[in-house]
This record gives sequence, structure tokens and C-alpha cells, in this order.
Amino acid sequence: MLLDANAAARAVVQGLLQAEGAEVRTFGHGEEALQALADGMRIDFVLVSRHLPDMGALELLRRVRQMPGRALLPMVLITGDVDEPLRLSALEGGFTEVLWRAAPEQLAPHLRALLRRQADLQRARILLVDDSPAMAAVTAEALAPMGMEIEHVLQGQQALERLEQRSYDLVIVDVVLPGALTGLGLLAAIRSRRDDLAELPVLACSAYDERARRVEMLRRGANDYVTKPIDADELCARAANLVRYWRLLQQVRHQHALLARQAVTDALTGLHNRYLLDELGPRYVRRAWRGGEPLAAMMLDLDHFKDINDQHGHDRGDQVLRELAQRLREQVRPEDVLVRYGGEEFALLLPRLGAAVAQAHAERLRQAVAQRPLAGLALTASIGVCVWQPAPTPGAASQAEQAAAVLRGLLMHADRCLYRAKGAGRNRCEIDVIEAAPRA
Repeated sequence: MLLDANAAARAVVQGLLQAEGAEVRTFGHGEEALQALADGMRIDFVLVSRHLPDMGALELLRRVRQMPGRALLPMVLITGDVDEPLRLSALEGGFTEVLWRAAPEQLAPHLRALLRRQADLQRARILLVDDSPAMAAVTAEALAPMGMEIEHVLQGQQALERLEQRSYDLVIVDVVLPGALTGLGLLAAIRSRRDDLAELPVLACSAYDERARRVEMLRRGANDYVTKPIDADELCARAANLVRYWRLLQQVRHQHALLARQAVTDALTGLHNRYLLDELGPRYVRRAWRGGEPLAAMMLDLDHFKDINDQHGHDRGDQVLRELAQRLREQVRPEDVLVRYGGEEFALLLPRLGAAVAQAHAERLRQAVAQRPLAGLALTASIGVCVWQPAPTPGAASQAEQAAAVLRGLLMHADRCLYRAKGAGRNRCEIDVIEAAPRA
């Protein structure tokens, strides 16, 4: 619902909302909009300008909040006044959000975000755990105006099974449940999980409005608590807050995972960078040391790469590196660690690879570079290999610092072999085999 006395301004905002796929009902007077709401018009949120011919926005807000079933309807004020005290007074007065009336290209992203948040709330899935079908029906009816999908189960064990099968945004659970798993037990089972579901929001409800019971549920990990008989507006408000919390938490997790991937990924080639090698390498070292298994490190460097940049430009050089990364990726095993170490140099860590197999593998990598052009250029690579064959030593390298030092030494030995290959004429492999723990 869009209310604006200015027909031209109303048309602009309506067009922006419709461009995002929204169905818009427009009004120029507050009384018209109030009557439509009283007649039961299905509305997801109200966007209202500050001044209407027959009333102010705050008066409209007050009257909407007094309507049965409309107390939680999102109300958004749109105004051209950028005064911060006005924004704060509007929010304190009960508006859900305040948008500045700006040029269409500036306003459009804010309207898009508003629609997305509303759609996310409507797509929320709630697991309702209540042994009373009648009470579950009352709860579902109270939540119906929010457009959420609600699934009802009678027992705690059924709820756990559903949580394994589908994803939910909120669990509403009765404290008193039949069977071996009570509401408190279900809450404890959720909070004791080892995955992200351990933080799934839980809204507890009970006919017993006892302080001790409420405190116990909150101590067990409930995010909020409502008392039966349920007040529909209160239930919707608390459920909406918890769903928004969960969605925000999911966004934060997604951003954190994205940043974590970016931190260990080379932007040019898509390979991991040396930071991932620093993270995973010590684990490979400890495993090799404990089991006496060989561990091979390789350093691969393109020959005369500087000439490519000088003669063909850096864009061509970047293309060469991207194609080389893909070619190397095709040659390694799933358990191998392949990283762009820096510039035109690539490092590999290969577990359980003895000297003969490591040398043959390095030769295959060298041939893979030399036999086909990279970005249309005939190129070669030099490779240094160091194979460490430790004696089985249970408990060795238990300290991360020890394992990291061994890793640095192993890579340094491989790098020395690389420079031997360069010095011997390039386009070749050089290998060392050591038994003592390599030192940097």
C-alpha cells in the first residue's frame, strides 16, 4: 500500500516498486487507505508520505495500530526531509523504517532491500511443537497474517527428525510435551548439536506463567518465551524478531565464509594461496611424522616469465598464469595441496608420495606445461622436488610450531632443488630425498 498526496511522486515510487515485481495499491488520502484496511485488503506493508490532505503520517500510524490484526503491519515513512531528529521521532513513534525521498536511482536500492526483507520474512518456515492440535491451530492462525509456512508435530522426537530433514527459521515449542522428550529436553538436544542448528532460534510457550519456569527455559537456551493463552500480536512480534535474527545470523555466516574463502584464494588463478598452505601444511606434516609416511613438496616456476610480461604485456602474462593453474589443477589428486605461491611460482604438497613416484609425477607436470602452448605461447617450467621420508614417531610434531617449522624446511629444500633445475638449463626436474626432519 502506497499513500502519497502528490500524484507525480506517487507514480514514481509505484513504478519503482512494480519494477521489482510488487503489486501496489495507491491512495491519495488517509481515510481511503484506512477503509481499505478495515475491509480486509491483503497488505504486506504500508509506505506513506509524511503529509496527507486529511491527516498526518503519525495519525495514520496510530489508527492502523489500533485495527484488529493490523498492529504489526510494517509501516514505512517516506520523506524528503533529511532531518535526523525527524527520523528518530518517526521511529520512536512506531514507524518500522524511514526512507528519504531521493532521485529514483538512489531510492530504488532501498525499496528493493525493503521488498527483499519482507519477502524473506514471508518465506520463513516455522516448526511448531505442541501436543494439542487445537492449540496448534490457534497458534498457526495467529501467525497466518505474516505469511509464514508452519509445520506442526506433536512430540519432541518428531521435531528432531524434522530438523534433520528440512531447514527451519524458528522452532516454537510447548514446555510440556508427552513422551520421553519434553520441551526442555528438545531445547537441550538442539543446543547440544555440533552444527549451525545449535543456534536455531527457539520460542518457548507454556500455560504456566511462572517466573522459575521462564528463567529455566531461558537458561536452557530459549531465545524468548510467551504465555498461553497466546496474544496474537505479541506472538507475531516475537516470532518476527527471532526470524529476523536468524536471517541476519545466516547472512553474517555467509559473509564470513565468503571472506574466509577469499582470504585463502588467489584472485587471478582461482587456486588457493600460500596462506592455505600455511594452514593445512602442518597437519600433513604431523600425519606423515606419526605414520612414517613420505611427504613430497614441489616448487614449480615458469621459465623466462619476465620476458612474457615485457614482450606481450601483463594481460597476456595473467592469461598464461590462469591457463597454467587450470592445467596443474587437472594433474593433482584430491588430497594434494596446490597453491599459487607467488608471481609465476606454484607450490604443491603431496602426501604419501615416495621418491620414485614423486619424480615421475613432477616429470608429468613438466611435460604438461611444455607439450601444449599456454595462452598461445610455447613455454616451459622448472620443478624442484623434496621428498621427506620420516621414521614413524608417535606423538612427534605435536606442537603446531614444530610442524610449521618442518613445513618451512621442506618447502625451502624444494626451492633449492628448483634453483638447481634453473641453473642446470631450465625445463627440468631436480629432486632431493631426506630422512631427518627438514629445517628452515
